[in-house]
Amino acid sequence: MRQVIPPRSAEAFSLRAGETLKVIDPEGEQVGDLLAFNRHDIREAISSGRTFDYASRIYLTKGDAIYSNRSNIMLRIVEDMVGRHDFLLAPCSREMFRILYGDA
Repeated sequence: MRQVIPPRSAEAFSLRAGETLKVIDPEGEQVGDLLAFNRHDIREAISSGRTFDYASRIYLTKGDAIYSNRSNIMLRIVEDMVGRHDFLLAPCSREMFRILYGDA
């Protein structure tokens, strides 16, 4: 299934163990935020802090795991055509756009 997500918007969907999510940016230069939760307990979510700690670096790439706040691997990067992923900033939100860019 192909899903086009417009800029400054979001989309939610489920992945099961073993399924693959492929993210592409056909126009280039767009930032994509990623959130992931355990479908059986949404209090478990991806954690940039744990991921950085276990990878021992802040830029993620092919082969790196993305860990949860409970130190479980939730996702793994299996292909990387960009080569540098910055997981430092918090995902965008209305509040972030309002504070950083003055958007109503």
